[in-house]
This record gives sequence, C-alpha cells and structure tokens, in this order.
Amino acid sequence: MNTTDITKLDKLRHALLQLHKTLLDAQRIRYERDYGRVESTGELLALVLEDASFEWLRVLSALIARLDELAEVDDKDVSGELRAVIDRLRTLVRFEGNIGFTGPYREIVEAVPDALVAHVQLSRLLADFGAAGRAG
Repeated sequence: MNTTDITKLDKLRHALLQLHKTLLDAQRIRYERDYGRVESTGELLALVLEDASFEWLRVLSALIARLDELAEVDDKDVSGELRAVIDRLRTLVRFEGNIGFTGPYREIVEAVPDALVAHVQLSRLLADFGAAGRAG
C-alpha cells in the first residue's frame, strides 16, 4: 500500500471504531433496559463475547479485526483482501447482506443521533475509498 492508501485506511479505521463504540454503547443501554445495569467493563466484555444480545455486533467486530490484520501485513499484496473487507463493510452499512445485523443496526442508527452521524461519516469514507480503488 502507498502512503495515500495508508492514510485513507487510517481514516476509515478511525470512523469504523467510532461507529462500533457508538453501537456498543447503544446496545449496552438496550441490554440494561431489559436485564439491569452492567456493573463493570469485564462484565460488558463477557456480554459482547458471549451474550446473544450482542451477537449481531460481532459481525462488525470481526471485520474491524480483519482490517487491522491486513493493515499490518508488509510482505505481500493484500489489496484484493482489503477490497473484499471494504466491500463487506459497505454492504453492511447500506443495511444489506446480513439480516441479523441489519435489524438492530438500523434501529440504533435511526434512534441514536451519534450513531447516525458515525454511520454517515463511515459511509462517506467507504464511498471515497471505493471510488479511489476503482479509479486506480
């Protein structure tokens, strides 16, 4: 990857992490309404990893992890894999491609202003990343 691609990838990653945090916070609030207060970060982590209420969010978590892995690779061309991850992210934020993700994601984006802002920012970066990838 060249310097421009790395910079764009960093911006994309930052926006993706912001969206993920916003979704996680919103899902935590939804969970607490049904089951009571989550008392610690460790308890929240256990819920994120194991509870069905957070299962939908694991799709996004896995894509973030894969994006991070690809960004760390220096010794081979990962542009095809990177493009596939970005295409998958683009599909998710368009409310397509994963029924289990789309329902809760859409509900939160429509109900939580910070999630809507993060969604729009990420969508713009994904569109820009894709446009540059197609042009190159």
